[in-house]
Amino acid sequence: MSITPCKTCGYDSPAEICPHCSERPEGSIIGDPEAGLAQRIGVGFAALPRGMGLLLVTGGVKRFLLPPLFLTSLAFSYLFYHAWVLLEEVLDAANLKDPSALNLEEGWIREAAIWLIETGTLAVAGYTASFLTFLLLFALLSFYTFSVLYEALAGPFLDEIHGRFERRWFGADPRDAIQRPDELSVTRCVVITTSQLLVGALIVLLWDTPSTWLKLLVFPLPLLATALLHRSFGKWLTWVMRTEAGTLWVSVKAALFAGLALVLLSPLHFIPGIGSFLFGFLAGFPTAITLLDIPFSRRQWSTSQRIAFVRKNFLPVTAFGSICGLLFVIPVLGPLVMVPSASVGGLWLICRFDKSALRPAPPVDTAA
Repeated sequence: MSITPCKTCGYDSPAEICPHCSERPEGSIIGDPEAGLAQRIGVGFAALPRGMGLLLVTGGVKRFLLPPLFLTSLAFSYLFYHAWVLLEEVLDAANLKDPSALNLEEGWIREAAIWLIETGTLAVAGYTASFLTFLLLFALLSFYTFSVLYEALAGPFLDEIHGRFERRWFGADPRDAIQRPDELSVTRCVVITTSQLLVGALIVLLWDTPSTWLKLLVFPLPLLATALLHRSFGKWLTWVMRTEAGTLWVSVKAALFAGLALVLLSPLHFIPGIGSFLFGFLAGFPTAITLLDIPFSRRQWSTSQRIAFVRKNFLPVTAFGSICGLLFVIPVLGPLVMVPSASVGGLWLICRFDKSALRPAPPVDTAA
């Protein structure tokens, strides 16, 4: 599908007057794209704080950041519990509870040691020390890996946030107007989806089977059966699943970039003074740039159009990535704040820049 991006919103607009943003609401923050290089570099530096500010002051969007945070916390709690259970089993296996095995001379030291073993005080102290050590190691491991997993799960929720902002800026979500099947209203589709998932949950609760995998397979069956029998709903569900899978893959790619950077660039922390800043810049920069793929994908830009946009705005995009990299330096909190802020800031940046160069050249009048 050939896309002719509007110079302002970037959505498909073969005509000069864009049907998506030409009648945007009065007071919309998206105006005419900035033209000067200095202005565009300023937009690049301002994009991250602007995205953070938009998230803070705009109602109805922050709740979409909670599900990926909850899912990430749940995953780490699960890992923590099972890792500690495994360590506890090892400690139990290695724990000697036989005082006669002590190779100590008669005296108060031997008597004290026997008392510690018989009362269980030594075992408690050993478990406490082991738990504190395990907790410290797990916290160090989680510093950045928590953020990477959060980033991998955040894509579909960030996509929904983008839609909310674009409805405010343009009066409607252009992606939905262009791509979403409209035989059924969104409200009706949501009601059908929710009801069928509740039916699946009820079946799982009432089905007395020890197999968790069977329950997971049965859970979506009512929804899939409804999609097969109801053609319009099936068409909508297919579009939603394809769209959300695409945005999920974008966020997974960003997380893979970040994870690889965390492993390869970790030695930079040992460089005195500037090591942590270099690490943050080199790890955060590709992560931020990858997040631009969410607004690119919403606009259905081809690979060549995406490359052309980044090449034309190389310095502003570099400024944007640099600011994101500096925030990425802060463990856990930095990436958790940076990912949604950079995503919204990147959307604002794309809307601010002139995209006329991505439109095909007008035909040459040979009659003259």
